[in-house]
Amino acid sequence: MALSDLKKKCLPSNKAALTTDEFIDDANNYALGLPRIVSLRHQSADEDEQSRLPMRHATFTLSEEAIAALNDLSELTGEAKSKLIRRLILRATQVAQVELNSVSDRKNKTGSD
Repeated sequence: MALSDLKKKCLPSNKAALTTDEFIDDANNYALGLPRIVSLRHQSADEDEQSRLPMRHATFTLSEEAIAALNDLSELTGEAKSKLIRRLILRATQVAQVELNSVSDRKNKTGSD
């Protein structure tokens, strides 16, 4: 048996070859949440472009009750806790904006009578 017999045989791949620059660019895009070439992440129908923006770490203090509720919600939906928190914050912001608009509308109506 010759040493050349032990050499690993290369199997042809269906994937297009990437240049080093393409790989590095896509790694940078992946870090920003914007993979282009090497993409294993599939965006679900309910995700929008907001969820692909660069994120920053934040620290919050939560009660044990809130942590337990967040854990339960995460297990129930199968979504990451940070994603759930982002969605809840956006939803709360939208509700607050609607409430502020309705209060402002009521004040305008009573002031114009």
